[in-house]
Amino acid sequence: MGNILEVKNLSVEFKKDKKPFFAVSDVSFDVKEGEILGLAGESGCGKSSLSRAILGIQKKGVTGSVKHFAKRPQMVFQDPAGSLNPSEKIEFILEEPIKVKGHFDKGERKRRVRDMLKKVDLDEEILDRYPHELSGGQRQRVCIAAALMQEPRFLIADEPVSALDVTVQSQILDLLRRLHKELGIAILFISHDLRVIYNLCDRVMVMKSGKIVEMGELNDVYFNPQHEYTKSLMDAAKTKYLK
Repeated sequence: MGNILEVKNLSVEFKKDKKPFFAVSDVSFDVKEGEILGLAGESGCGKSSLSRAILGIQKKGVTGSVKHFAKRPQMVFQDPAGSLNPSEKIEFILEEPIKVKGHFDKGERKRRVRDMLKKVDLDEEILDRYPHELSGGQRQRVCIAAALMQEPRFLIADEPVSALDVTVQSQILDLLRRLHKELGIAILFISHDLRVIYNLCDRVMVMKSGKIVEMGELNDVYFNPQHEYTKSLMDAAKTKYLK
């Protein structure tokens, strides 16, 4: 199995009180084709800065190398409401990513939008609605659909269920699991919730203060953690509840 992403010695530097501050510090890892790699860590540890640097959203202060082996990698953000243009209807939002490609006429774009709606379990009636007229779960499904419109082979999901209630979280995770299986996409799944990562991912990385302190196969890290920080996270998450 080849790599879909290779990250080497990546750092992201900001200024804090006019002093250098590394949100990400000398991080190296890879994502394999078709796997779901989890990235765990508490809020503020650098997870989002890392993901934004990987996709080139964050450019200033970034050093090291990021090598993609797939075109058009996409991202699903934590806040579905803030990720969608509030002034546009859902049909426009879903068509826009494939308008950029310019290969499809209007009829083909509409067909592809409707096909994608079926993939994410949404009814066509939402196409004429605005984001604020949808529930949180529906908005996140739209965000996932928009990310998949360009048929990426690699997706970053940055805390995609943390803003949703527990029932809806489970539904979105089931959707991601199914899409991963059907489409064969690789996913870097970012979360502070260790139970969510355990039930979704193949491997896991643990991040603290901008550094990857532990990385490995899921069961190895969860049930035989080597780093003290990982051990403290596992204790806090009460791993006896993990399935």
